[in-house]
Amino acid sequence: MHQNLLAQSRPCDTSQAEKQNRRIESSLAEAPGVTPIEPARPRFSPAMRNVLTNWAAFLVTSLVSFFLSPFVVHQLGDTSYGVWVLVGAMTGYLGLLDLGVRGAVTRYTANLATRQDHENASGIVSSGLGIFIVAGMAAMAFAAALAFFVLDKFQIAPADLPQARLVLILVGCNVAISLVSGVFGGVVTGLQRFDISNAIEITAALLRAAAVVAALWAGNGLVALALIHAGFALAVGMAYWMCSWRLYPQLRVAWSRGTREHLRQIFSFSVYSFLLHISAYLIYHTDSLVIGAFLPVSMVTFFAIATNLATYARAVVSGISTTMTPKFSAMQASQQVADMSHALLRAVRYSTLVILAIAITFLLRGASFIGLWMGPEYAQPSGAVLWILALALIPAAGSQVVASVMLGLNRHRPVVPIVIVEALANLGLSIWWVQSIGISGVAWATALPSLLTSLLWWPWYVNRTMGIAIARYISSSWLRPGCAFLPFAAATWAVERTWPAPTLWVFFVQVAGLLPVAALGAWLVALEREDRAQLRDRFVLPTLHMLRGR
Repeated sequence: MHQNLLAQSRPCDTSQAEKQNRRIESSLAEAPGVTPIEPARPRFSPAMRNVLTNWAAFLVTSLVSFFLSPFVVHQLGDTSYGVWVLVGAMTGYLGLLDLGVRGAVTRYTANLATRQDHENASGIVSSGLGIFIVAGMAAMAFAAALAFFVLDKFQIAPADLPQARLVLILVGCNVAISLVSGVFGGVVTGLQRFDISNAIEITAALLRAAAVVAALWAGNGLVALALIHAGFALAVGMAYWMCSWRLYPQLRVAWSRGTREHLRQIFSFSVYSFLLHISAYLIYHTDSLVIGAFLPVSMVTFFAIATNLATYARAVVSGISTTMTPKFSAMQASQQVADMSHALLRAVRYSTLVILAIAITFLLRGASFIGLWMGPEYAQPSGAVLWILALALIPAAGSQVVASVMLGLNRHRPVVPIVIVEALANLGLSIWWVQSIGISGVAWATALPSLLTSLLWWPWYVNRTMGIAIARYISSSWLRPGCAFLPFAAATWAVERTWPAPTLWVFFVQVAGLLPVAALGAWLVALEREDRAQLRDRFVLPTLHMLRGR
């Protein structure tokens, strides 16, 4: 996340074929009368490749979850699924034991491997592994404590408590395995091999889904579900370990290589990232706990259906935002100050355009979609929650990108108190409103603080750090994309009123048919001339040439 992360994160291995190609090109360049052939410009830049592979992984995992969720809910029932979500919310906090260390491992691996400082790289990774082993043992201990001293405080039937306790302990083991394997995942991403990381995640998601279907179809329940997730966490960890060893053969991981100085380096980087993680967990993992404490546990299911859809929407934006941290670190290191403002506004604008199509569909057709997807009984309660959460998604997309940019520029420290206040406001309002408004009150408690920070604080902070006028930020990030999507919103409203989808597949066809309206509006109103030129050169013209060639 610090300076020059992108530029200093190339893979360490260079194949013999690549070396031979370089020698041939060099000899051709020196030969008299021979004009070297200019290599073809790659169609996708590294940043675009990273975004596309992130989106590919997101698409596969989202589709798996989309089709698997109704099956799991109906096989387990509302109560058992509510217990599963509640256990996930409780153990989700164990992920905080990451302490921001994986990000530090990624950053220092990228930097040190490129500088050929394999000794210090080995020390950082060894120290990170030691931290994660201790954190993993703590995760299992905390999970056991939650299982025997906290779980019975929620409104879970006494007959379901023994199974719920066992599931919580197994999920704690899952977290521990994921923490330990995280150091090797950090090495892979530090070498900028997002393609390998995403391939691992896609393969695991598909195989895990098949195992879940088989287990539940055979009549197994929550315990089998927890065992499957723990087993695949171990498999993913082994895959990351093997890939890190193949990609970085000079890396040596041993207890003796970790030093106090390496630990100091890791924690000096990770402390503020850790605080940001705490705030994110408070915002996204406390809602189910609050509902489970004050309402029947079955209500967690209705809330989780809507929040899962909102999470998918944020994950689409993450495909863009996760690439911003290394990109802006590299721009800062190369002193491309003049280009930073333009690049930030473009990234925020693209993110808003992406989220608008999703959020407008949620706002105008969310209840209908949930009814077709999960069943009519879920349409109204879950649809009301989704409508509230969708309001906050639109401005939050830009904030998500800006936050990643600030991490890349090492200007994220002032962000920490703001997101902590947002998280505490979310928690306090959730406890207050759940007792009077129910799950819709919890949704409002999540949406309102997010709206306030996105609309008020982030434009001011961008102005302070980047010098971008607030009016320019608002116009580029929200006003122009919003105006561009007005025809799409009108068409979506008209379709919902005049032609309600009778099946889920018809719903998807309707949405797909409306997307060209959104694309046309974005092209004419939201995109700048430079954006249109780049998209035309990289996508439109090559596609036309390919079609003509056929």
